[in-house]
Amino acid sequence: MPSKIEIAFRRKVRAVWLDQGMALAAGNLPWQDAKPALAGAIAEENPGAETIRKVLEHVRRIWFEPPTGCERLHADALELYRSRNSAEVRFLLNWGMTVAAYPFVGSVAEALGRLLKLQQQAHRADIQRRLREQHGDRDFVSRITRYDVSSFLDWGVILEARTRSAIYTAGTTISLKNPGQIAWLAEAVLISRRENQMALSHLTNHPVLFPITLQNVSAAALRTNPRIHIGRQSLNEEVVSLHSGPSAAT
Repeated sequence: MPSKIEIAFRRKVRAVWLDQGMALAAGNLPWQDAKPALAGAIAEENPGAETIRKVLEHVRRIWFEPPTGCERLHADALELYRSRNSAEVRFLLNWGMTVAAYPFVGSVAEALGRLLKLQQQAHRADIQRRLREQHGDRDFVSRITRYDVSSFLDWGVILEARTRSAIYTAGTTISLKNPGQIAWLAEAVLISRRENQMALSHLTNHPVLFPITLQNVSAAALRTNPRIHIGRQSLNEEVVSLHSGPSAAT
């Protein structure tokens, strides 16, 4: 059983704050210059200094100073945003960068996705139980899971079945057809789930992608990402992997 929890959301992170961070980062504004504007927006709803500090840390990690291994994913995300700024693209990029930068958030999304697929709804207690099985039976795990779930509620990807019921159903979904966006998201999933490779059929239906439907996924589409490699494990199974050599970082 893991003894250390990965870095995770320590406060609810609203989509509007991530959108603002993405726009500022895409404008090549350095973190120290972007920080005051973001702090002001967060303070309008959360005046507490500690909450502001923690939310700023999350936006910084996702959109300004990504963790090791996410640098090229981050750079390409900003290029995708610059090429098309729409609500769907912003959601796609926020989702992919968040689960890559915060694997624990990806684990919450994966647990939600599995439960929603099995029974069309998810109880918060069941989500927390699944995360405790992975990370230990600690109050800390339950608390940070609540922050992730409350963020997902704000993003609209889940809905509360009844007011204050802690029972969730699927919310807004988007459908992806653009090969470049799909190839970018494939890399985000591999990084988030810490997988060197994954069967194409599993990746395209991975529960971490429960708010996103991928259409017309093919090896050719994924190869638009130069860091993605497609191989074969058997006659009928294509495998997606990330290049680990120097070309992956350039």
